[in-house]
Amino acid sequence: MYGVLVIGAPGAGKSTFCAGLTDIFTQLDRPFLTINLDPANDTMAYQPDVNITELITVNDVMDRLGLGPNGALKYCIETLGTNSEWLLQKIEANRKKYIIIDCPGQLELYKSEGELWKVIRHLEKSGVRLCALHLADSLYCSDPSKFISVALSTLATMVTMEMPQVNCLSKADLFSADGTYDLDFFSYLPDVNRLLDLLNEVPGLEKYRKLNESICGVISDFDLVSFVPLAVENKESMMKVIQMVDTANGFSLTEQGDIRELILNPKS
Repeated sequence: MYGVLVIGAPGAGKSTFCAGLTDIFTQLDRPFLTINLDPANDTMAYQPDVNITELITVNDVMDRLGLGPNGALKYCIETLGTNSEWLLQKIEANRKKYIIIDCPGQLELYKSEGELWKVIRHLEKSGVRLCALHLADSLYCSDPSKFISVALSTLATMVTMEMPQVNCLSKADLFSADGTYDLDFFSYLPDVNRLLDLLNEVPGLEKYRKLNESICGVISDFDLVSFVPLAVENKESMMKVIQMVDTANGFSLTEQGDIRELILNPKS
């Protein structure tokens, strides 16, 4: 069983990407199973086959327990963790289908030993091979401080989730080329210190030069973060990302009749 775990901040385009995947998989005749794990998402651009709202909803928790939106969301994911066998049974009933999991956007849910982290570990132990796809809005590239925040949150997710991860700058078709650097610079991050210079020029942040340097140093020292531009409306862009995810979770190996063919003819 193979699939993709779509994660990222609220508004990054997770549900839109999932809808784009369903369109492309339909054209490719690839069977798929869509799963929505965001109990607060009721405006999806696709029809989920499995929905956490079958178990619990944020509104119900807020009304019953008097919690705020974030507390209610955390409670919903805890409930999902307690009922993780329910989710696993839904997946095992569709073993031959590629799994698309649409996740909530709150970063705290992905921390090590966090609620969603435990659910993913349970699925992996049961033989579900997932690759995380982290979406970040490319519009943040226009502001050095915001992009550094995006890079840090992406790094935090990579470290804590402990699974293959592909990072994408979503809405790449809306990226403005009028900035200091083009999209390729933000994709490959050749030298974060070049962003540090811009960060020190932001009014109000110049007095935090040492802190800025330390933050950029963390990103450079780990040397894990890179991004792939993604435009959901562009089929070539989507196919490139799908190919990377399929390679990361191992699905691409299943499309080879004999693994020796993959080794002897890697371009075929």
